[in-house]
Amino acid sequence: MFIGPSSYFLWYNPLMSKTKTEVSFVERNGRTFSKRIVYHDNGQIAEIGLYANSLESWSWDIPSGVVRKYFRDGQLEAEIVYDEQGTRDGESLFYDSHGKLIRKVIYLQDRKVEEITYEDNEDQGF
Repeated sequence: MFIGPSSYFLWYNPLMSKTKTEVSFVERNGRTFSKRIVYHDNGQIAEIGLYANSLESWSWDIPSGVVRKYFRDGQLEAEIVYDEQGTRDGESLFYDSHGKLIRKVIYLQDRKVEEITYEDNEDQGF
């Protein structure tokens, strides 16, 4: 269960990038995570996800939970599932630029155990 954001900031460095990133901090299971929303330079969301702090590098770079990535037009591109240690674990879904599911990959502790590629939405129940 999430507890509301304890702090929030907007990061934007026009010298390094034309993108911006919104970051807030949330608590889950006694641990603090950064919730990031990264934007494309056109203002559309590029990525939304939770990240844990790496004790080795002291940076917030370990993905946790579902990380959603978006095409430049705002269409969902991928939903990738990570465990709290930052390894892919579970079902990750990948979409084409029209929103059709094109690939499903199942990971177990960062190992690909199954991959299904869809053509024309076959075998998806549509």
